[in-house]
Amino acid sequence: MPERVRTAVNVFVFIVFFSVVAVASEGTKETGPPGWTERVRLRGTIEGDYIWAQRGDVAGEAQDSASYLSMSTVEIGTEVDFTDVVKASLVFMAEELGTDDETGVTVDEALMTLQGGDFPLYLIFGKRTQPFGVFENHLVSDPMTQDAYETKRVGVTAGIRGPAGMDLSATLYRGDEMMSHLFESGLFSSDRISRTPAEPGGAGSYIVSLTLSPAEGHLTFFGSYVSEPGNGNRNETLNAGLNLVLPVLESLRIDAEYMKALSRERYDGAGKEYREGVLSVTAAYEFVLRRREVIGGALFAERRAHVVSEPLEVAIRYEYFDDDGMAGELGMWTVDNRCSAGARYSFYHDDESELTAYVAAEYTITTYRKAPGSIDKNSGVSTRLGLSF
Repeated sequence: MPERVRTAVNVFVFIVFFSVVAVASEGTKETGPPGWTERVRLRGTIEGDYIWAQRGDVAGEAQDSASYLSMSTVEIGTEVDFTDVVKASLVFMAEELGTDDETGVTVDEALMTLQGGDFPLYLIFGKRTQPFGVFENHLVSDPMTQDAYETKRVGVTAGIRGPAGMDLSATLYRGDEMMSHLFESGLFSSDRISRTPAEPGGAGSYIVSLTLSPAEGHLTFFGSYVSEPGNGNRNETLNAGLNLVLPVLESLRIDAEYMKALSRERYDGAGKEYREGVLSVTAAYEFVLRRREVIGGALFAERRAHVVSEPLEVAIRYEYFDDDGMAGELGMWTVDNRCSAGARYSFYHDDESELTAYVAAEYTITTYRKAPGSIDKNSGVSTRLGLSF
């Protein structure tokens, strides 16, 4: 089937599905079980971006500037509480509409959750960004940690929750999604190195994740470990971070996250293992606060929570990519540092429906390593108009 036809079919199915959900929800107001309409929620986000970038002499390209418009994100999702124990969610997404990177409509999340009341055990099965990394984001662009390590696969997670905000879980999935994402992250060039994907096998990849909140609402620690099959060695990575809200200045939030490779396969074109690392630190000042139940920026509910609970904020972010010597030893470019500053303002919000309209802007400078002692940089401005409902 041609790609354009496939995209058109996906869009048609997308519209029909959510039209049926909306009509069904309306129809149950009088005929359905009591309270059924409160169990079905239709959510969505639409975002349009204007981006201007000044490109330096990176990867042998002459310095120039470029700008483009895109519908960066279109997300429609439904959440259903079948019972107090059994819940499900389904999110469709299309990205970068109007650009060369345009994607068709895809199922971004499809989850079934079993968790009841005060019972500490829970089970989550389905497609989502698996729990390796938190990826808190107060800006337009994603943090480099998410660019490099987001692991979106079908998996099964079993967990237990306890006192002091403890959440301990183990996740099982198939494939080498984390490593594939790293090589597509844009944090280093792929003209000197490449990787041979691991032979497909069973569900041999796993994540262990732990979250602790000793001071609820003020301090959260998190960490996780992921292991995937590789070409020779297994690829193992450690994640650690914190979310801090100062008791004396609750409008200021500090988010820090660090990723470090513990073990890596030997890449094609390299004579040794390269164990990279990524650091991301953000300070955000929020002028208006509403209670936010979740932290993070990888899942649909987490992204919406930022927009709904933080109507006006400014943020700065510093990020560093440790390439473990790849640029100097292999004669390739890698990202060095990235500094970003931006703001978001919700100019309309309805408390009952949570309909929110907002604008955001961000300025970013990225410096690169090209060879020993050689650094160049890119800069850019991103603006966004968004609607969340």
